[in-house]
Amino acid sequence: MHPQNMAIEVWCEETWGERPVRISDWANHDETVQVLIRLSSSVLIADFTLDSHGKLNIQQHLHVPLETWNPGSIQGYRTSDGKTRFQHRRQTIYLSSELRVPEWGAALLEEWLMNMRSNVNRPKDRTQRLNEMKRMKISVERNLESASLTKVKDERKVLDERLDRINERLAN
Repeated sequence: MHPQNMAIEVWCEETWGERPVRISDWANHDETVQVLIRLSSSVLIADFTLDSHGKLNIQQHLHVPLETWNPGSIQGYRTSDGKTRFQHRRQTIYLSSELRVPEWGAALLEEWLMNMRSNVNRPKDRTQRLNEMKRMKISVERNLESASLTKVKDERKVLDERLDRINERLAN
């Protein structure tokens, strides 16, 4: 586990709306952090760079949702220029080939997705259903907060006051 895990978790929350279930290193050296990420219903391959201040910046990523995945559809190959190419359908990402073989990465992603598929088909117990409802409730509350009309009402009130003042000036 590398020290950038917290930054990767924040990026996942901002970009995908959830914290990662698991983060697995692919490569981590000087200015590059490449990871495989398991989310609740998808997997990611992400390539970050570290700037001079130690901040992570995403360069590229490949997202494989459970709905579009079929067993064996994630391919990992070593290219002639020494990189590893991962491909799913029409998406491609190139990573370094320093530490791991492509088959390892593809197998790990496939295993994660296979486990997700079996979890979807497995009946949920009471605690899991309650936790899922709580997550949905929080999501709905956030959406309602962002869709609140309070700001619009305040702006309308200000505009109405302006119109009244303009009407008064025109009447005089």
